Amino acid sequence: MLFFTWTFGAFFAIFYPAFLLVRKNVTARNLLLILAACIFYGWWDVRFLALLAFTSALDYLTALGAAGHRIRRSQLLKSSAFLSIVSIAGFVAHCLIEGARGRDPIAVGFADAALLLLPAVAAILLFIVSVALLNRVADDASRKYRWLLLSVIVNLAVLAFFKYVNFFGESLQEALAPLGVDLGFVALNIILPLGISFHTFQSIGRTIDTWRGKLEPSTSLIEFAAFLTYFPQILAGPIERANHMLPQFRSVLPINAAMLRSGMMLFLWGLFKKIVIADNMAIIANPIFDDTGAHSSGTLIVAALAFTFQIYGDFSGYTDMARGLARLMGFELRQNFNLPYFARTPSEFWQRWHISLSQWLRDYLYISLGGNRGGERKTYRNLMLTMLLGGLWHGAAWTFVFWGFLHGAIQVIYRFFKLDDRIEAVSARGGIRAVATNLVAWAALMPVIVLTWIYFRAETMVEGNAMVAGIVRLHDLTDGPWATWAFYAVPLFLIECGLRFATPREAYARAPFFVRYTGVIALLFAIVVLTAPAGQDFIYFDF
Repeated sequence: MLFFTWTFGAFFAIFYPAFLLVRKNVTARNLLLILAACIFYGWWDVRFLALLAFTSALDYLTALGAAGHRIRRSQLLKSSAFLSIVSIAGFVAHCLIEGARGRDPIAVGFADAALLLLPAVAAILLFIVSVALLNRVADDASRKYRWLLLSVIVNLAVLAFFKYVNFFGESLQEALAPLGVDLGFVALNIILPLGISFHTFQSIGRTIDTWRGKLEPSTSLIEFAAFLTYFPQILAGPIERANHMLPQFRSVLPINAAMLRSGMMLFLWGLFKKIVIADNMAIIANPIFDDTGAHSSGTLIVAALAFTFQIYGDFSGYTDMARGLARLMGFELRQNFNLPYFARTPSEFWQRWHISLSQWLRDYLYISLGGNRGGERKTYRNLMLTMLLGGLWHGAAWTFVFWGFLHGAIQVIYRFFKLDDRIEAVSARGGIRAVATNLVAWAALMPVIVLTWIYFRAETMVEGNAMVAGIVRLHDLTDGPWATWAFYAVPLFLIECGLRFATPREAYARAPFFVRYTGVIALLFAIVVLTAPAGQDFIYFDF
């Protein structure tokens, strides 16, 4: 169910009036949000509702345990009942859907019972055994740490199974093949659940925060499940922090005219970036990336630049739409993008790009590895490991690992030469030299960012290397669809040049009615006239 489809429009048109009716009753509102999330998430494949319920039920218990609470029987029953109800509902819905497709729903039900119900039963047994064993641990610190380990290990094991089993199995088999070793590995036909990386990290983060004493977990399963499954951001983030979002699920949130206007404007701006910018850039980039050997250097450069704008428009467009929808309900999601292509250094880029992921990796991985404590060499090691694992988080392919390696390497280089500090020192003095320094720093970094996106987009390392080699040849640089690329890229770039400064943002908010709504009409007109003929799925749905 994509945000820009008529299906979602019908879903939201039914959901929103119901939400407004119950929003002042916190429990009823949260139950409605859980139901809406089940419909929204199950629209792709209802079988994975059980997985979503499992994560919610598991980390409801583990966060309580990691905070030092002894799990009560009522809490165990609540988590087990929630998992059972959602799993059975998914099972029944799956049978009905298959029956509507002309298949025997009973036969289908028995065939899929192992996929839908047996894991739920196994999960409930895991809950019971874990509670029985860990509640007996006398030492509070040891018990809390074991609850944390249970959450981290089980969540990462589920993520690894769905996302990385085939990748590591096939990679190991390829590595041993020259030695004459045949593992007999057979790739499993595993369907990747949508958004699994996002809600897994969000859930683990809450448990870690409770273990660190930064958050006191609520005993309300409904509240936590509504937070974890919140449908605007469940599929592609932002990766929300519990201390930011959970208080919003505990109270009646005000909705006023200003919030409605800004929410609709955010959604509209995100929609424009997705279906006008990103999807039209995909039309340029896709055929060129699919056959890099048949194109000149100029055409390959255009493709790289097109994907650079495509992924930004696609991902930041999703975030803006999610934030806009949330604001219509009175919720406030975190900003996930802040004009990243105006960054002057790699560290600044990651402070502006996918902010929720970069902060998650910093707080829960980089700092846990030691951060910048222990000397420069350990700092470089921690940076590289964090970026490598960040690359692997994006997908099970060596191209993503190499993409992470490149970002880690350029951060190490900038840190080694203290370029961030030097650029900031010059900028702080102001004047023409500061402007020139910032422009040079930006111009030096952006080609590197574009280079990394080539490997992010390439299907294999061979394809990525071939594209880079084709660009380096510098043959026919003026060749390619430059005009088409510029038609979509230049207006976005100019608008964001204005947004780079705070004053235009404030001026627009204070502008007269005529000025503000002329901009809205122009945006609507652009969406109607310039929408790409073929819609594309959001890129980050695959992560």
